[in-house]
Amino acid sequence: MPLTDPALQRRKLRDRLRRLRESAGFTQRQVADEMEWSLSKIIRIETGTVGISITDLRALIGYYGVGDPAESNTLIGMARAAKERPWWDRYRGKADPAFLLSLGYEGAASIMRSFEPSLVPGLLQTEEYALEVLRVMEAPEVEALVELRLERQERLLRPDGPEMHFIIDESVITRAVASASVMRRQIRRLKTFVDHPKITLRILPFGSGLHKRYKTPYVLYEFEDAEEDFVLYLEQDTQSIIREGQGWADSDAPARFLESFFGIEQLARKDAAEGLLDLALSRHSAPTVELPDQAKGSRTEVVVSVPAASAKNAQPDQSDGVVSPDTLETP
Repeated sequence: MPLTDPALQRRKLRDRLRRLRESAGFTQRQVADEMEWSLSKIIRIETGTVGISITDLRALIGYYGVGDPAESNTLIGMARAAKERPWWDRYRGKADPAFLLSLGYEGAASIMRSFEPSLVPGLLQTEEYALEVLRVMEAPEVEALVELRLERQERLLRPDGPEMHFIIDESVITRAVASASVMRRQIRRLKTFVDHPKITLRILPFGSGLHKRYKTPYVLYEFEDAEEDFVLYLEQDTQSIIREGQGWADSDAPARFLESFFGIEQLARKDAAEGLLDLALSRHSAPTVELPDQAKGSRTEVVVSVPAASAKNAQPDQSDGVVSPDTLETP
């Protein structure tokens, strides 16, 4: 079952109140005048930027003519739940506010869809991979953010967790993060998700070419309630963005990103994922030699992509970047 979150309860409550007002045939101005509120107050309640007291909620329920006690109790329950502290509250000030808000949607979603062109998605990362990513990003509070990432995994990667669909670019598993050994362990972890009952992992191969939004990482959240809109989370270089509802330019709307995701799914076959992971694992398991770094006087590890059986007789091939160990000078 999806987890509940105060931010999600506030979102659901605001949507229910807006629909009740519209069903009753009232404008926001009429409600504000009847309640003796400012117009901005009812607007903020319906956009979810502020909460609503139980007293004010009871007044709205009466004015909107809600006669079903069960529905009234549900609305009041939502309002109370919206005032609770979320599980991630202790990370305020340590993580991006939009990212923290996205955790509420993440926990309440019935289906998640994630496209990642550059990195392993956070929910699938090993601890050491996450540490290196956050270090390179010069993120503050690295240890706290890794802890947050691992707690997210514990909460969501469970038998009754949401249905999750991940698509990553092949470069994600080809590029070495931290070291070849770190990548081998990360790839082995990804392999455990290939047959996971709640997770679909697809890898977009190099040969698939370009596609819409090929440079943009994004996550789409879908909820059990058919009346709830999709939520789009975008993680960009300088900021994180959450988009929901219908008030967006057509090209930026969550629905357009959903169409893009479905299009990428056609290019990334599910049954090819394990083979691509095995190929990447072999690349990160290739023999290595050490070369001197003349500029710094340090030593650099170089991966040589040559089968061990034929390495002795291999020759340089400029067309595919393969280098023979026999042509490398070692100290």
